[in-house]
Formats: sequence, C-alpha cells, structure tokens
Amino acid sequence: MTMNIELRQTILNLLQRCEFRKLCDDYFSDEFLWTIKGTSILSGTYTNKEIFFATVIERLNKVLLPGWKMHILHHYVDQDTLIVEMRGEVKAKNGQDYNNDYCWIFKFKLNKIVRLTAYYDSLLVNKTLEENKLTFKN
Repeated sequence: MTMNIELRQTILNLLQRCEFRKLCDDYFSDEFLWTIKGTSILSGTYTNKEIFFATVIERLNKVLLPGWKMHILHHYVDQDTLIVEMRGEVKAKNGQDYNNDYCWIFKFKLNKIVRLTAYYDSLLVNKTLEENKLTFKN
C-alpha cells in the first residue's frame, strides 16, 4: 500500500512545528514501537506514549529553551514507509546550541504509525542533558 500524500504532508507539517504530542496522539497506532537508536541517555524502545513523553520529550523540554524548530531536509516514501531527514534548531538553557540532526523512519499500517525508528547524535544529547542537569530533576 502506498502512503497517502495528504497524510505524508500532515506528518511533515507536525514535525516542522515540533508538535510531537499531536503526532503521537492522532497518528500513532495503539500498539506502536518508538525506538531511539544509539547509546544516548534517551536511547531505547518505547511502547507507551506517556512513558515516551515523560522519558524523552519532557526531559528534553526541561533543558531546552522554548522555540524548538525542526527543518525538513529530505523525505522519501516507499510504499508504507516514510523516511525523514531533519535538522533541529534550539538553544539549551545554558545558552549552548542544541542543533541535532535526525533521521526518522516511520512504518505505517492502515494510515497509523506502527513503528518509528529514530537516529540522532547521541553524544550531543548526552552532553546537553549533562551540562544542563542542574536545570531539571529526574
């Protein structure tokens, strides 16, 4: 099954606006896998939206300043798979840039995301969380 063009554009728009909660709530299947590859503090596989948000998104938001922007560099579609290359742009609370590069691979079934595999710079994530650790509590 080839991916719906409207769905693809909606997903890309949500990513650009960093609306990760809406992406999860509206487009993830009830049974999904979100895997963050690498060796960062946040790496792992998540199957529960609330645990994912508490462990990953909320933790990042505690050390990043408001205004996170995501730039879509490229995207590719193959049947029921969407691959998106992105560059994030935001400052950490300590004033340092947190401009990470991402590659997210979405797998769809019946127009719902059933699997997302995310790649990013694990060292930058760890460094940003460590340098800003005084600004949040685990």
